[in-house]
Amino acid sequence: MSGGATGAAGAAVPVIRRPEQTQARPLAPGVTVTDMLDDRHGCRGLHQRRLRFAGPATTTDLSGVAAGQGESWYVIRGSGVLDTRVSGTVRLQPGMAVWMRTSLPYRCRARHGEDLEVLAVTVRAESPGADEPPALLVANLAECEPERTGDREFRVLLSSGLPMTQFAGLIPPGRAPAHQHAYDEVVHVLAGRGVAHLAGGDIEIGPGTSIYLPPCQPHCLENTGQDLLEVLGVFHPAGSPAAKQAT
Repeated sequence: MSGGATGAAGAAVPVIRRPEQTQARPLAPGVTVTDMLDDRHGCRGLHQRRLRFAGPATTTDLSGVAAGQGESWYVIRGSGVLDTRVSGTVRLQPGMAVWMRTSLPYRCRARHGEDLEVLAVTVRAESPGADEPPALLVANLAECEPERTGDREFRVLLSSGLPMTQFAGLIPPGRAPAHQHAYDEVVHVLAGRGVAHLAGGDIEIGPGTSIYLPPCQPHCLENTGQDLLEVLGVFHPAGSPAAKQAT
């Protein structure tokens, strides 16, 4: 579960990748990327990577086009500017979520003197029959309405009209019953520590840990610390994080 891709029958299995199992590589001057989850880990529908822009560098520009069926970005820390050229400019701040439709050109740079860290998820899975999503959407975590399932809180940042849902979740100390979803999901731990309880065993998780959960895989995230366990999730197809079945 720490790095493999598929089970014996070829079915996708959960994967957990901690920071010490990953390595950043140069992507552009002053910019590095860490590939967290992709085809190599059996995560074919959603690719997750972490971008870091070194603000003190002379140049920290990253130019590209949104890949796959589109990309969702979430600002973990720092500030900067995302220029989409044809759909406007977004001033990035912590807690900001951005959706960019496939093939949308962009140029991103950090604010001088600051590091900028972004969690980016590319939707690789097809969405037959879905309407064409908007070119650009922006949301702020603080402005999203909190929802609750039991003692756990989540806020949906991006979902309506999109082929995916992005949400931020808060898990208090303790453990909830195991459950499963019908969708493909990638999760990234932003803060706090805990344990991922999966069918194949229990694995400790902490800041920077990424988790791939295929459809219909029983799981539970337990907060074993004193503070909130903060996670960012993206799943396909779009829906509600509260849509789950007990196992």
